[in-house]
This record gives sequence, C-alpha cells and structure tokens, in this order.
Amino acid sequence: MWSVSAWYRQPVAGEGRTVVKLEVPWADAELAADALWQGQPSAVGEAELGGGRVRLTADVADVDRIPGPWADALVRIGAGDDRYLDAWRSWAAPLRAGRRIVVHPAWLDAPGAPTDDLVIVLDPGRAFGSGSHVSTRLALAAVEEHVTPGDRVLDVGCGSGVLSVAACLLGAAGATAIDVDAGAVAATRDNADRNGVADRVDASERTLSGLDGVFDLVVANIGLAILRYMAPDLEARRAPSGLLVLGGLLEEQADEMAAACATSTEVAREGEDGWVSLLLRSRG
Repeated sequence: MWSVSAWYRQPVAGEGRTVVKLEVPWADAELAADALWQGQPSAVGEAELGGGRVRLTADVADVDRIPGPWADALVRIGAGDDRYLDAWRSWAAPLRAGRRIVVHPAWLDAPGAPTDDLVIVLDPGRAFGSGSHVSTRLALAAVEEHVTPGDRVLDVGCGSGVLSVAACLLGAAGATAIDVDAGAVAATRDNADRNGVADRVDASERTLSGLDGVFDLVVANIGLAILRYMAPDLEARRAPSGLLVLGGLLEEQADEMAAACATSTEVAREGEDGWVSLLLRSRG
C-alpha cells in the first residue's frame, strides 16, 4: 500500500503573507484545502490530529479571498510559532507518481528489493515539492512521459528538486533548477547528491531573465498568478521543438493560463482532483 499523505513543505510566514491554520474533520480536508488555496498560498500543509481530524496550515497572500465559513474558522499563527513545521515527518510514507516513479522519504528505511520502479529518495526539508500534492504528482508524471535521454531541462520554482532529480534519473543530460528560496536551492542540491545526480543538477537562485540558452523541457509547478506573470519568459526559455509543462493550476484556471501563453499551442491537459497540468508547444 502506497500512501498519498501530505508531506510537502509546511508554510512559513514571509513578506506580505499570513500563516493561518484550520482544523477540520478528515472528510472536509480536501474542501478546506481548496478554500485555503484561494488565498494564494505558496504551500498548504496537512497534519493528522487523531480522532478523525486534520490541521491545515497555509501562508496566504490574501486572507480575504478565502470563502465563507472557512474564513470564519481560521486561526492566525503568530510569528515564531513553528512547532507544527516538522510534525508531518512522523507519518510520511512513500508515494507513487506517474507510471513507475516512487518518492521515498529519506528518513525511512531503504526501499526493498529492486523493481522496475524509479525510486527517488527525498528529504524536502521545508521546501515545497515532495511529490505528495496533486500538482507535483501531475508534474512528475509529465516529466516521466516527456523527458528523453539527452534533454536539457529547466525546473522553475524547484522546491525540493524532485522534478530535476526525476528528469536526470530518467536520462536528461542535465537540469537547471531555480528558486527564489535559498532553502529550496539547498534542498535541491542535497537531494540531487542523495540520488547520485549532483553532477547534472545545477541549482541556484538565478532568475529566468538571468539564464542563457533554451531547454527541451521547461517545467514550472507554481500557480496561476506567478505563471501568468512569467509566461513570456517561460516561453522564451523553451527550445523551438521543446515542451512547456505548467502546473499548480485549478481546473477553472487552466483556460486563462493557456491563453496567457501567446506563442504556445496546448497539446495536452492532464487533471486530477480538481488540479490541472498543461502541456504546451511552440506555435512556430
């Protein structure tokens, strides 16, 4: 049995963000998480409390966008109250993405006998992108489906580096991983080393405009607001015959995002549990 329990980055307060928590029955967890995503967080964390209840935390940019009864039940977490940040590790479990990718928490016992699975041993630290969130699993599935040996991959908003590591384990010549969070860059480097691909993963805090060249596969699993802003630069970094994979999108946001990519044609749209990953090629 493979768990899909949440073990991605717990939210941390930053400039312009408010960390909030919401405790709900397990049956309401998905609806409550969707409500928190309306506040445009960079992450939503999940912790089981026992007794059939769950605590969700989010570093929201706009509390007022969280709808109705969910907003009324929110509790703001004060600065320095970070006791919840690492509690999730105690119930983390391996999980599957795509056809044969298995993301295995680094602090658990090593996987069993070798199989056809592609095992990624990962410790996200406090960086987003362990593979448990639906959007990350969709992005991993897209990488598995579309990376080919020798590809040059760009991972924008790399988080834990799980997408870069997966691409290299699948045969990519190299992955350039960028993130504005220094902790994410450090986690990506550590995970690349942990999986034997440190020589092919170049992780840094560079911006899109600071990069040279183009890439065969460009992956950005971030969310509508940032993706829409980045769209021209993302398209510019894609090779003429390359593929752009955009994730972190709710179903109702997909058309708007596709329309924002002025030089691209949508070739596929994959979805799960209300989340969507777009695959786009150049119109040229």
